[in-house]
Amino acid sequence: MNQPWIIAASNRGWHVRDLERAFAARGAPCIVAPFASLLGDHQGTDPLLRRAAGVMVRTIPGGTLEQVVLRMDLLHLAAESGLRVMNSPRALEGCVDKFLTTARLGRAGLPVPPTLCCQTSAQAMEAFDGLGGDIVFKPLFGSEGRGMVRVTDRESAWRVATTLERLGAALYLQAFVRHPGWDLRVFTLAGRVLTAMTRHGGQDWRTNVAQGAIARPATPAAEAASLALEAASLMGATMAGVDLLIDGQGKWWIIEVNAVPGWRGLTEATGLDVAAALVDHALGNKP
Repeated sequence: MNQPWIIAASNRGWHVRDLERAFAARGAPCIVAPFASLLGDHQGTDPLLRRAAGVMVRTIPGGTLEQVVLRMDLLHLAAESGLRVMNSPRALEGCVDKFLTTARLGRAGLPVPPTLCCQTSAQAMEAFDGLGGDIVFKPLFGSEGRGMVRVTDRESAWRVATTLERLGAALYLQAFVRHPGWDLRVFTLAGRVLTAMTRHGGQDWRTNVAQGAIARPATPAAEAASLALEAASLMGATMAGVDLLIDGQGKWWIIEVNAVPGWRGLTEATGLDVAAALVDHALGNKP
């Protein structure tokens, strides 16, 4: 019997069911394993993982520090034992952290918006002024546009900064990129652009589909495609959803690299079977 692929997830949501469909269509077994069910023994990894062909990570669920560390330990140990993990633990850890992603991309010379991450409201207020007085506070860990706050005046900046400081949160401030009301999501897979879409935010400055943006199929400009591929490679992500914005001067900025990208909006907008492409790559089938 073929060894099963493990889909590590928090629940059997739409994306997990889509992957199950794609595996079944190819006659390949797969098992959905909730992260909370995984364990480690004296050999390091969950016995379930030792019998698997690979692990496809669908979500990184929240938890206590110890729970999150244990889950990442298990993925690291699985990868070290030779098991294929999509994406790699290093890519997952790097991309889930907005500051670490931005810093690695910026250090490599890729275009990222001016950013500062600090721990006190006083530092945040200095950053607010230094970044031009039009910034976005972002949670260090987050997705789908949740928790982001755009601030354009010092009073609001002070209120947000002091609240985050009292909560013990890191204060991540990024200069707002004035864009034409849409962003570009490029889905990369194994060093190639699989598909792309633009997301049009309407009256909201956020352009996330989860926040009501309208997705439309797109063929990315050569520069944007090249930046997306370079960013995914730098972060070590076999598959990635790279978000880019273009400003009024025509310059592209990399906003985020998502190592657990969703594709429901992409599939609906483009008609491409993204799950099939991911499973084909996992099984070694040529595109």
